[in-house]
Amino acid sequence: MEILEIIKRRRSIRKYKAIPIDKKMVRNVLEAANWAPSNGNSQPWEFVVVQGEYKEEICSLFYEYAKGYIPSATYINAEDKSRMLHYAKDFGGAPCHIVVTYPKDADPCKREEAMQACCAAIQNMLLQAESMGLGTVWISAPLKDSEKVKSIVSLSDDRMIAGIIPIGYPDIHPMAPSRKDPDMQEKVSWLGF
Repeated sequence: MEILEIIKRRRSIRKYKAIPIDKKMVRNVLEAANWAPSNGNSQPWEFVVVQGEYKEEICSLFYEYAKGYIPSATYINAEDKSRMLHYAKDFGGAPCHIVVTYPKDADPCKREEAMQACCAAIQNMLLQAESMGLGTVWISAPLKDSEKVKSIVSLSDDRMIAGIIPIGYPDIHPMAPSRKDPDMQEKVSWLGF
């Protein structure tokens, strides 16, 4: 399968089948993440794979946040709020979560470079999962900044969370949203051509 086809086909999945994922499949997704580019080949990412009570605790924290945030979020359509709150209870039933972490470097430049590398690793994960018939979604704020989540996954004070990736067999296949500026007339500037 062509990479652009996988990129265009990948969707954020918010409903999963109640089927466990084989550990070998998760390892394959993590292998793809480990081959991401990074500044100076620093490879700053580390991963915590959670299931069971750890996953449930993270879901509970997110749901408590969502109950206060979603109803008052003006950018969310009223008809979508109920669906989003239902998803927030357990990340759509994903059987496994991958927590992606990076070093909390004192140098803000190095810290940002590490975060950027983790973003590339996450993109690799999402694409590899899609190629294997698995679904994912990238969860960031507020969980990535949560000291409670860091405590749940026993993350040391010198690490930060780049994202939490629920992963599983998709129970939905959403349509691709349209792209803003699909012909890239406004998004791209060509200099010297």
